[in-house]
Amino acid sequence: MPKRRKKRKAPSLSVRAAIIAAVLIALAAMIWWVARGHGPVPAGPAARNHEFGARLKELASRRGAVTIDADDPIRKIGGVFVRTWRITLPDTHRIDELEADLASEAPRWRASLKKESPQRKDRARFRFSLGIEAFDIHLRTSSRAVSSRRVPVEEATPRPTPRPTLSAHVRGKLAIMLDDAGLRMDVVTQAARLPKAVAVSILPFLPHSVDAAIALHRAGHEVWLHLPMEPVGYPREDPGPGAILVRMPESEVRFAVRSALNNVPFIVGVNNHMGSRATANFRVMTWVMQEIAARHLAFIDSRTTVKTVAEEVARAQGIRTGRRNVFLDNVQTPEAIRHQLAEAVYDARRHGRAIAIGHVHPVTIRVLARELPRLHARGADLVPPSKLVR
Repeated sequence: MPKRRKKRKAPSLSVRAAIIAAVLIALAAMIWWVARGHGPVPAGPAARNHEFGARLKELASRRGAVTIDADDPIRKIGGVFVRTWRITLPDTHRIDELEADLASEAPRWRASLKKESPQRKDRARFRFSLGIEAFDIHLRTSSRAVSSRRVPVEEATPRPTPRPTLSAHVRGKLAIMLDDAGLRMDVVTQAARLPKAVAVSILPFLPHSVDAAIALHRAGHEVWLHLPMEPVGYPREDPGPGAILVRMPESEVRFAVRSALNNVPFIVGVNNHMGSRATANFRVMTWVMQEIAARHLAFIDSRTTVKTVAEEVARAQGIRTGRRNVFLDNVQTPEAIRHQLAEAVYDARRHGRAIAIGHVHPVTIRVLARELPRLHARGADLVPPSKLVR
């Protein structure tokens, strides 16, 4: 008879417990390894970006960060969402350490790290690019860490820097735009007699918005839409009908822009009316510029606030864009307007081009009617605004 095989003896309870314990220890070690930042990066782009934010906070805290301001602000530039992080560290040595940390992190996150040229020893700025998102990382030292020892300097009466004197042969191109047309036709008739290169920007939904556009177009002038936007002083300062307000949802902003574009015929471009609050809002300006880009129109930023992002967003949308360099008639007297026109001529000659914005005030039109025939002799060539956007 064949011999019976001996049954294998099952592992004892203590052996099985040891095996389970070893597996659990290995798993715990792996989790610890990943948590410490040595494991693989999450696969999805959104997950990668979210996790890098947590990692950046961890690295900054390790280097003794005094303050961490995350996502201040978030912008969209050329299809990339840029998250701005401002981190304050105790001293410049900690800035160098965090820079080294970022350089070692870049390969693991499959990211590129670019350092901008430092303007000051106690500051640094980096762009950590992750594809569809990027982190602008601003590093600076705490003011408490800066030495209070100062070299005494003899105080002197401040003197303005004299501006350069231009040679007689230097010339430049000057564009002039007159805003706020559409309420009265008499001033439109006067503006239509100015040189054809002078453009007029028309507010929508006013009694004579359409009539003004037709009359100016027939007279050979460029017609622009003067798009109303919310100012900081709203509602005390009213931009008028059809205004773009920051509180509007996306659908309302887009509808308001399309309605205004449709209301004024023959337009070649858009500039903002008021808008000191709206033009500083990246989200709202993105929606506005996307609608303008869809019509292949130009845009000029009237620059009613130093915080404006309108020009930046317009360029990101591929719009031919310019900016206002001089306001002609904030003070509505002939002397003040002539002085501002001289400033515009100087800017045009010094920089090669300039855009001046005034309004369809009778006094402004009278001054321009007298002064523009002498513009060429003063070294400036008058051109339509559409020639100076790029």
